Amino acid sequence: MTRYLDTDGVPIPIPDRDTQPYWDGTTRHQLLVQHCQRCGQWIWQPRPLCPSCHFEHPQWEEIDGIGRVASWAVPYPPVLPGFADVVPFVILLVEFIIGVRMTGNLVDDHGALVHAEDRSAKALEIGSEVSLRWREQRGWTLPCWTLSGRGSALTDAPLTVS
Repeated sequence: MTRYLDTDGVPIPIPDRDTQPYWDGTTRHQLLVQHCQRCGQWIWQPRPLCPSCHFEHPQWEEIDGIGRVASWAVPYPPVLPGFADVVPFVILLVEFIIGVRMTGNLVDDHGALVHAEDRSAKALEIGSEVSLRWREQRGWTLPCWTLSGRGSALTDAPLTVS
């Protein structure tokens, strides 16, 4: 699992051998998720073997980053010092059609954090469709999402309840 180093109040990732391919993908604006070549399981969080069939070395595959909001949270002060000037912002839990869930911020079309009072944040609902955007933060390229408002194959796909 990726550890985080707190620098000037903002956590930054410290990739390890399991997460390095993911972070390498983000620098190329590729959202990578592991996929087991034996049983077909999609895997998130990164790990050295498939949790279903224990096949070693799942392959990294790019996904399109289009998903649906499974949940969200809005942090309010007190927060880490590096986030004090940007709260309240929206943290999403995004579910992809392949069944994995990933967290990231809600951003506008330009990659700026959306504040909880913004109109787009108030339009959030469970099941809202979101599209991948990239945001630069302290030298790292982070996946984030924006409300897409367009139809896709996700429209009829059920959200996983866990």
